Amino acid sequence: MTMDALRRTHWIARITFLEAVRQRLFSFLLLLGAALAVSSVAFRFLNFGHGELKFVADFGFGILFLFGSLLAVVMTAQLLYAELDNRTALTLLAKPVSRSEFLLGKFLGVWAVLGVFIVLLCSILAGVLLTRAAEIAPVAEAAGRVPPSVNAAGLAIFALLQWMRLGIIAALTLFLAAGARTFLFSVVAGMLAVLGGQLQWLAQDLLTKPDVGFFQRSLAWFATRAVPNLQQFNIGDALVLESAGAPAGAAASALLAGSLHLLAFLFLACALFRRREI
Repeated sequence: MTMDALRRTHWIARITFLEAVRQRLFSFLLLLGAALAVSSVAFRFLNFGHGELKFVADFGFGILFLFGSLLAVVMTAQLLYAELDNRTALTLLAKPVSRSEFLLGKFLGVWAVLGVFIVLLCSILAGVLLTRAAEIAPVAEAAGRVPPSVNAAGLAIFALLQWMRLGIIAALTLFLAAGARTFLFSVVAGMLAVLGGQLQWLAQDLLTKPDVGFFQRSLAWFATRAVPNLQQFNIGDALVLESAGAPAGAAASALLAGSLHLLAFLFLACALFRRREI
């Protein structure tokens, strides 16, 4: 891309970011997620035998993924269709702005908002975990047990992984919205794609079975390549709570695979959008 193209893309991304942070959905999910993260300690009686910090961390990670996925799907589709329905996209594209620049600017603006969402919720979760770990430590030492610890650097890596995961979801939704005709279809298809990414382990498990037929094996192979594996980003417990940390290269591998999927979905979205009648 030329410098002029980068400036135009940056301008669209900045406008999209400002539009997104003003949306009620963003404020609602951020406030609700923050309230649930802060109050997660109050639900520790539901830990079903797990350690308290593990329950609080898993509760916070679940909130982050659930609300972040909802925000990524709905906000991406809504901001794109708002431009198309209000005909403001025609005004922008009448200027020296290509369709690819327009679409990439929309994505970058949404991804920036998702980054703000993740940073704020992870900061709140870090405060809750560190505070509770400091409260539990004297009790554990008095009982002769190893006091729990929270790895702040691991939580930062986890936040980066979640930003990549939500970026993949936003890019996938943008790809669907670039070809779909209705906002509702884009949202429903986007949420189903997220569910498929979370359940991709079923296809991977099917490939390991020797008695699977050719058609089923081919379908499972295609599913493991076409649908991003969102489960590979679920290493928060190992990064944040376990002293040994995550397996070597797990975070880097997830980031690399996620980057490839993100770029592939953006390329396909731009290719579809160039042929779309506006």
